[in-house]
Amino acid sequence: MEKFSKAQAKNLAAAQKLVNAYDSSSEDEGELDEKHILDLLYKHYKAPVNAASDNNINRTATFLENTLHSGAATCLICIGSIRRVESIWSCKSCYCFFHLNCIQRWANDSVMQMKVKAEQQNNGHQGYYNHLGEFVPPKRTKSLHWCCPQCRRDYQPADRPTQYECFCGKEVNPQPQPFLVPHSCGEICGKLLQPKCGHDCKLLCHPGPCPPCAQLANSSCLCGKAAMRSVRCIDKNWQCEQKCQLLLSCGMHKCNQRCHRPGQCPPCSSKSSQPCECKREQKVVNCAEPKWKCNNVCGALFACGIHTCEKVCHAGSCEGAECPFGVRSCPCGKSIKSGACNEPQETCGDTCQKLLSCGKHYCTQRCHRGACNLCLVVTKKKCRCGLHEKEMPCSKEFNCETKCKQMRDCGKHACNRKCCGDQCPPCEKICGKQLSCNKHKCQSVCHNGPCYPCKLESQVNCRCGKTRRSVPCGREKNARIVCQELCRITPKCHHAIKHRCHKGECPPCVQPCGLINDSSGCGHICKARCHAAQRVPRPDQATRGKQHKYEYRALPHPRCEEGVIVRCIGGHELATWPCWNSKPTSCQRKCARQLKCGNHQCDRVCHAVPEPEDMHQQAGCANCEQGCTIPRPPGCTHPCNKGCHPPPCAPCAFVIKNKCYCGLNQVIYKCSEYFNEEGSLQETLERRQRFNSCGNRCLKNFDCGHRCMTICHPGPCPNPELCRKKLRIYCKCKRLKQEIACDKHRAGQTSLDCDAICLAERSKAQASEQQQQQLKLQQEQERNRLELEKYEQKFGKRKHKERKTLDVEPTKSNINWQRLSIYALSFLVVIGALAVAYYADS
Repeated sequence: MEKFSKAQAKNLAAAQKLVNAYDSSSEDEGELDEKHILDLLYKHYKAPVNAASDNNINRTATFLENTLHSGAATCLICIGSIRRVESIWSCKSCYCFFHLNCIQRWANDSVMQMKVKAEQQNNGHQGYYNHLGEFVPPKRTKSLHWCCPQCRRDYQPADRPTQYECFCGKEVNPQPQPFLVPHSCGEICGKLLQPKCGHDCKLLCHPGPCPPCAQLANSSCLCGKAAMRSVRCIDKNWQCEQKCQLLLSCGMHKCNQRCHRPGQCPPCSSKSSQPCECKREQKVVNCAEPKWKCNNVCGALFACGIHTCEKVCHAGSCEGAECPFGVRSCPCGKSIKSGACNEPQETCGDTCQKLLSCGKHYCTQRCHRGACNLCLVVTKKKCRCGLHEKEMPCSKEFNCETKCKQMRDCGKHACNRKCCGDQCPPCEKICGKQLSCNKHKCQSVCHNGPCYPCKLESQVNCRCGKTRRSVPCGREKNARIVCQELCRITPKCHHAIKHRCHKGECPPCVQPCGLINDSSGCGHICKARCHAAQRVPRPDQATRGKQHKYEYRALPHPRCEEGVIVRCIGGHELATWPCWNSKPTSCQRKCARQLKCGNHQCDRVCHAVPEPEDMHQQAGCANCEQGCTIPRPPGCTHPCNKGCHPPPCAPCAFVIKNKCYCGLNQVIYKCSEYFNEEGSLQETLERRQRFNSCGNRCLKNFDCGHRCMTICHPGPCPNPELCRKKLRIYCKCKRLKQEIACDKHRAGQTSLDCDAICLAERSKAQASEQQQQQLKLQQEQERNRLELEKYEQKFGKRKHKERKTLDVEPTKSNINWQRLSIYALSFLVVIGALAVAYYADS
């Protein structure tokens, strides 16, 4: 008992220490104005139109409340509360969030378990050979994945969370802000709304699903008869109260349905009397299905006069039609016979050869009527598990008595089914594990991995007992009940209670102090947050032996922040400063008082002056030290060398040197004389042209090639049509020449006509040219003839090798007719060329 008492005391001390650490960590978080935040969100969604939008709003509200209230949300993996300053991960399907470390361990463990299970199924091998020597391939392994603990949505291994992101995914490691939703980046969400309407979510980054679209759109009803009205975007497909009244497909009745899209009228629901397909009977049927069949057999006689139609109620007439029994085949289908339709069907006597029901063998009987018998071929058949083999008829199935020893999908129980093979059924036993609530056991079918959270609910009451709430089993301690009643605990300060019922100690008072600030002695009312009962840590000596380490004290008033109007020392502006810092100072703007020069202002920062209202130079202002800033006349680029002075400046005396228009001489003039704009515009242009001209004759040439006759000038030369200088013109053969005036040449007289002497000289020149060409042709032909003779001498006829030297009497040489014909042909070509040249000259 003594050991038990010591262990119990030790456990109680550790539990108390954990509770104190948890309370201190939770209280360190800042308070949020959660009611104001939620009211701003809900003001656009006060009247949901349909149940779907109402459901989305409630889901979003639940996630927001769990996020705003520290500890209200619970991680389903560690069953611990999620605080506002902890890193989380949110599911993309059910929007449930978990601790980032917990979901990372969950994903890693799930993937690792799947890997181990796959290795166990394959026994670490890529297939094996059984006792019959046959290769058994490995079982097909499932792809690796992990799932959400809440909704069981599958995620790929690459989707394992590695970093803490905000709800919209735009910011990594979002810092907690007192004016933002926890775990939010504060930016616009931007996700496409569901159902898709083309708009995106305009809320700030938030948990849970996006609420329905709150934008308004001008839309007409589905049928388009009603006037357009402004409705919410998700309700733009609204219906008016008018009826369709369009003619239905039956052609007799009109649509009485409420407003709908054109062309989407429902089938006609009225009934009418319609004949059957054979037109023998009539029956009242739906207009949407006017075709129906009676039970009468057609019975029409075919052309053979023996057989009748055996079809039941069909369209069209088959009276006198060709008999379908005239052309028939034998039962096996190998022979076709045409004959009278009343003759009996005969067999062909050949083997049937139809594929039997086993799908492997063929029928060996002769052609017969009716179905084939079962396959009786004895073959060796294996059982489903592949362990045994037996000879038996092919049509029978062989199952052995061996029980399967493989593990089922749960990984705990064996299959134990006879002759199972590789198709073990799923486990059907009850799991029975203790759930995370530590109250109930898992009633699901035996499974692998962690169990689902407990689906039962428990009822939790608030502190005053007027509000109740149903929470999932096992979350009673961390459940937060929002009670609308005011707290009944006596306040520690002088303010009235304005907060709702809650658990634990009352939150700090957030109302303004409202007392006179006695610390500054200014007489203003203190508007700071109430500090009459602030929670402060106890001294170390006072906490010994006591349970609580905090106490409540009244703190002194802070410095007065009441606004007081103060003028700056330079008299530029009136600003509202806090009461504790209401001493006149510099506004840090420029003095901007007009200096004595009349052109500039004081550049010093706001400084003290004798008369703050006067905006002219006073004692303390800086003197003007800048140069002249008066703009120079147009065209003048030379600055004024004097100091800052009132306008006007003295005329510019700078001497400008420039080349004249012709570019040979240099002209010199003063800047003020050249850019002087006195007189009219034409006079100014003439004066500047006179300054840039050297006074000599222009060096440029007209288009005709003669020199310009005017004085040095800008631009193209004037009056080119007055040129009268002489120039020479020639005939085509350049023998005759004549001098004429330049204006006649421009008029078109550019050449002379040749006389008879010119024509005679031209014909002589042509005759001499033809003789030279004929001489060249003769020389070319002679050169070709000599080359041909050399070629024939070298390659004309092969000489035989003489084996013995014999003395032969000289005989008469034979005539070489081939060479003689070549010479004759060359001679004829020369004679022909001379004849052509002769006739050409004549």
